[in-house]
Amino acid sequence: MRALGLLLVLVGVQQNKLFDLLQEIPVHPDKLKFKPLSFELPEPASMRVDLGGGAVAYLLEDPALPIVDLQVFFRGGAFDQPRGKEGLADLTAALMRTGGTETRSPEALDEELDFLAAHLDVSVSDVTGAASLSVLAKDLGRGLEILADVLRAPAFNAGKLEILKAQTLDQLKARNDATEAIESREASLLFYGDYPLNRLETKASIESLTREDLISFHRRLIHPARIVVAAAGAFKKSDLADKLKAAFRDWPWAAAPVAAVPKVTHDAKPGIYCFHKEGENVNQGRVTIGHLGVDVHNPDVHAIRLMSYILGAGGFSSRLMQKVRTEEGLAYDVGTDFRPGIVYPYAFKIAFQSKSESVAFAAKLCLEEVARIREKGVSDKELGDAIRFYLDAFPGLFFTTRLRTAVTYAQAELLGLPKDYYRTYREKIAKLTVEEIRRAAVQYLKPEKFVWVVVGDIPAITKGDGKHPVTLPDLGPVTLVPLPDPTTLERPK
Repeated sequence: MRALGLLLVLVGVQQNKLFDLLQEIPVHPDKLKFKPLSFELPEPASMRVDLGGGAVAYLLEDPALPIVDLQVFFRGGAFDQPRGKEGLADLTAALMRTGGTETRSPEALDEELDFLAAHLDVSVSDVTGAASLSVLAKDLGRGLEILADVLRAPAFNAGKLEILKAQTLDQLKARNDATEAIESREASLLFYGDYPLNRLETKASIESLTREDLISFHRRLIHPARIVVAAAGAFKKSDLADKLKAAFRDWPWAAAPVAAVPKVTHDAKPGIYCFHKEGENVNQGRVTIGHLGVDVHNPDVHAIRLMSYILGAGGFSSRLMQKVRTEEGLAYDVGTDFRPGIVYPYAFKIAFQSKSESVAFAAKLCLEEVARIREKGVSDKELGDAIRFYLDAFPGLFFTTRLRTAVTYAQAELLGLPKDYYRTYREKIAKLTVEEIRRAAVQYLKPEKFVWVVVGDIPAITKGDGKHPVTLPDLGPVTLVPLPDPTTLERPK
């Protein structure tokens, strides 16, 4: 009986605690309250190591798992390809990994990595490239030896090169198959014109590539003077630093100068450029509307970022999503992209997909929202929500893991971001006012310069839905542009 009485007392206590807890639960999720997020910015100087020869590294110890993840970033990429050799950068990167080295055949390299359960990859983009290695901590020394071999002495196996060229040529044939690919390519051509970004591979350029081209390009691309390393994992910082110094010591060739990224001089002619794509599954039109944007050194970069968030980059809370999707049901996805470029300006874009017949009306609504944010600005609540998003998201955007932290600082150094970019990021965003957001909208959104790319069933898109008094020609001069030959990129005359 005494035990039963004690049990009843304990049950009563737990019920009281549960009752008190239920009393604290708010009636609606928007009433939930959380403690303010506190995040201390990691200090880059504490993880930075000078490796000699111009190379530096950002190293963060992380003993949680017996793994080391390492990325070697280098300055150089597709922008450095000679004219007529488009595709050279991608093939060079691919063959560095799959073409073996001077001491390891392609098969031996694959077998050795498989035996170590390691992953190694090499890639390039427009102005940068990267080699990544993931390996068990106990095999770090051997993994770094393989990585250094791939970076310093790729064999560029001739047989592998011919296979890769044939595969690339097959891929070129499908260039016009997907409306998304057409939209992306044609928007870039219209926004940037004859710029390195748009020097795309063709049948002729791929067929012209030789093993000697890859060897020459590799020697210009890879050198410690152009390298920044990021690593995190189960290592001692001093030990890994010594291993990296040894890997980059006595480089067998001199550093080539880093080519300057050219300025964008193209002045796009405003208008609606239409690209007809037939097919049973082409029942929607894809639309991109925009103009050249800014780079990260622009003093208004944060005001522009928040303005774009409120207009269209903020997902379901954005004005475009609320108007075009939620209220009108015209598009599954609609939004803006006004990210700053790092070494050259990116473009401002409004993008959506809608049924062919409703494209014109959806576009008209987007233009009205652009006009509204320029004329009337934003509310205190909209700005407050946008500021909170970016302040709360800051750690997740750049510092989610130790590797992400090292990569963030490594890329900042490689690309020449302002020294105080991350240190002042939150402070500058928190100080923004509704007046600054409106000024950014007026100054940096330029409807009179809008260039449109419309891809889909153009006759159906041009006709409109018959319900709303707007068709595509009502919104600007329409130009029908033929799709180019997928392998030569030459357009019919």
